[in-house]
Amino acid sequence: MRRLAGERRWVPLCGTVSLVAALTLAIAYTASGAQGEANSGGFIGVLEAMRHAYAQVDDYTATFLTQERIDKELRPEQWVAIKFKKPFQVYLRWVKGRHEGRQALYPAAVDRRELLVRVPLPVGGFTVHLDPQSPRARKGNRHAITDVGIGRLVDFVAENARRGIERGEVTIEDAGQRATFERPSHRYILHFPGHPAKGYYCMTAVVDVDHDYRLPMYAEIFDWDGQLVERYGYRDLRLNPGLTSEDFDPKNPAYGF
Repeated sequence: MRRLAGERRWVPLCGTVSLVAALTLAIAYTASGAQGEANSGGFIGVLEAMRHAYAQVDDYTATFLTQERIDKELRPEQWVAIKFKKPFQVYLRWVKGRHEGRQALYPAAVDRRELLVRVPLPVGGFTVHLDPQSPRARKGNRHAITDVGIGRLVDFVAENARRGIERGEVTIEDAGQRATFERPSHRYILHFPGHPAKGYYCMTAVVDVDHDYRLPMYAEIFDWDGQLVERYGYRDLRLNPGLTSEDFDPKNPAYGF
């Protein structure tokens, strides 16, 4: 079972995948090649709008939703307060879920390459200095902290979709309007070839693009077995709030690193 962003009801995942598969087959048998190209061409416009919109962003804050499948187990969702500033500075504070109270800051320390993680204890806490690409830093996560952020999501969608469009190997469904985190958005479902040897990141990607911001606000990623492996979203997004160096300073007294 899974819950769609912005909705309170739950729907069966297998039913959704079956419906998507049926729609894909219907398109394949009834749509002409010209119609398929028009669909792809329209999505190229969506990609360009996303890139243009993100180019106007200097910094942002949000509550970041993350849920990942680790060692074949879909872990519970977590909610993380995020501050992000270009080119790449990020502060995270877990506000709900397994690691509530944890903080992370990157880049930090003297060489500006370390990841700082503050682990809370019933009384006080401790800070560890990590290589962000190390197994220890990535334990319990599918990605390093260097993959966090809306910009990375824009790149992921654009790189895979463009390659699929150029090769004629992707089917793009316009799933229509919806509410994502109580904001109007448009959902697209991208189907890639059903084998990892083709070089795509996943078999299916569900992406909600905010109607006003023109940015991807929510994504679900499915593997070649049809399993949900990743789910990310950005709630309460504030663009260009004017974050300063203090927001990414390990000496900030509000953080306690």
